[in-house]
Amino acid sequence: MNGIVGTIDEDAKIVVLDFPAGTDVTHMTPTISISAYATIEPESGVAQDFTNPVYYTVTAMDGTTAQYMVTAVVHDADNEKSILLFRFDALDDDGVIDEILHRIDFVLPAETDITQLVPTIVVSEGATVNPASGVAQDFTNPVTYTVTAQNGTTAEYTVTVILEGGEVVPTGKTVLIKDFTGARCVNCPAAAEYAHNLQHQLDEDHIFIMSVHAGYLAQPIGSFPDFLTDEGTAWYNNQDRNPLFTVDHVALTEGNTLNEGQIDAPVVAALDEEQSFEILVIPDYDETTRQLNVETRAVALTEMDGEFYVTVCLVEDNIVGWQTIPGGVDKEYVFRNVFRGTLNGAYGEAFEEYHVDSDDTFSFSYSTEINADYNADECYLMVYVYDKSQGDKILQTAVKKIK
Repeated sequence: MNGIVGTIDEDAKIVVLDFPAGTDVTHMTPTISISAYATIEPESGVAQDFTNPVYYTVTAMDGTTAQYMVTAVVHDADNEKSILLFRFDALDDDGVIDEILHRIDFVLPAETDITQLVPTIVVSEGATVNPASGVAQDFTNPVTYTVTAQNGTTAEYTVTVILEGGEVVPTGKTVLIKDFTGARCVNCPAAAEYAHNLQHQLDEDHIFIMSVHAGYLAQPIGSFPDFLTDEGTAWYNNQDRNPLFTVDHVALTEGNTLNEGQIDAPVVAALDEEQSFEILVIPDYDETTRQLNVETRAVALTEMDGEFYVTVCLVEDNIVGWQTIPGGVDKEYVFRNVFRGTLNGAYGEAFEEYHVDSDDTFSFSYSTEINADYNADECYLMVYVYDKSQGDKILQTAVKKIK
């Protein structure tokens, strides 16, 4: 259509059509190629309104069918304001861009002179950035870059340069809500909405939600999705109902998890806590092999006693599937932040069992292969440090896209 070739995700049965800004997608006529002897409905060559996703059903000669969701993405060039690349050419080093927190991180050798670094910056087409690309800056402290779209709206990115063995700049206390849920749980969608609304109301940059599917209402019966994991089942700890929550592992023990209306106060209290660790996450994902390598550093910001562990979780966002709702089943429900497993076990890896001093740094490396059924574009790492001596209380969480 209009010279646009769709990107087909055969596993998810999703076709994405990327159109330039201003394209009218209300009356588009697609040309569709399918398997020999198969048929498709709606047919190729029939105009469709792609304002909303259009579903095509392919029927094989033996009568079996497959349904594809075709969605059109029309880019709004006037509103695009992203940093696409931030690089120090002289050091041959690209920054790790976090589009969630609008943060760009560099970890450079200890001997690097960071007082006069010259970045090369690539931004969205038509957008501008200030300070400008090619202008030397002192990165002893974080530097804020403002990207302005064609329509005048802006986005701010914080660029942080950390020298190996040097001081880490705290980003603030973050809170992790684990939402124990299930696709066959009729009350779970409302509970998830409650948690996300709370996140937006309080501090969406410092509250993260992870949906853990566990328990009998998460069993993949019929066409309901299979989001069960061994780790999630271990965390659930034989609870007898969903939805349930924990806030930084507060109320993690059996029979003592929280209902949706009980999470407000613990979240507010956790946000007010002093940040005790800073977590840096540097992913390296190979799209060809789907191999993911992760470098993680946990830096103590204060002196503490405890039994400290790190857990590295993989989460996938925006998955469409069946979900029980009041009155029936929503077959196009969008599951948010679905826990897919850990890279180092349900309870992570112990890194200090007695005491940490301020600026103590602990480094970890993990690898995994991303399941072919997962959409890598929607996969995140959620990494948290917890203190076993405080009932597994989570002290800090960091989130990073894998690509």
